[in-house]
Amino acid sequence: MDTEVTDWLTIHFLPHEAELRTMLRRVCNSPSEVDDAVQETCYRILAVADLALVHNPKPFVFRTAKNIVLDRIRRDAVVSIETMANLEELEIADTAPSPDRVVFAREELKWVFGLIARLPDRCKSVFSARRLHGMSQNETARTLGLTDSVVEHEMMKGMRLMSEMIATQGIEARRSPRPGAGIQRAAKTSNVKD
Repeated sequence: MDTEVTDWLTIHFLPHEAELRTMLRRVCNSPSEVDDAVQETCYRILAVADLALVHNPKPFVFRTAKNIVLDRIRRDAVVSIETMANLEELEIADTAPSPDRVVFAREELKWVFGLIARLPDRCKSVFSARRLHGMSQNETARTLGLTDSVVEHEMMKGMRLMSEMIATQGIEARRSPRPGAGIQRAAKTSNVKD
């Protein structure tokens, strides 16, 4: 077994195994079914080609277990109502941002980069080094060949200019209008003369 997969199971599966077993007890008919579901979950995780693509391990583990239980239910002819009700407990909220939130964040980031691009050159270099690259004041001064006081002054200037640009443009200005907004329709005219 690959040590990377073993490490993934140790870090991301084992800490949640007790909680998973508790939830599986509510939907499985016997302790052996719980054990089988846990073992099948591990097996399916081992079969994943690239676990680095799993960004939210806990929901992934619980969703895998839920799919296994659903497969078992589909195979069985009779399913208790209680099992179906408890099946919802295996659902763990996905903490990944929604696609619209990702798009919004990208638009917002593009807008901020546009504001930074409008700063004077030295101010832009200092601001980028400090805020985008996370450099300390000393690192920024050393890298750009400036004194600490100049870096501090340029940062203050950058913050002031950014605030002024935001106040002038407004935060809502960064959002593109919805399609069709602002389009005025031509006035209706009649062919009939008064």
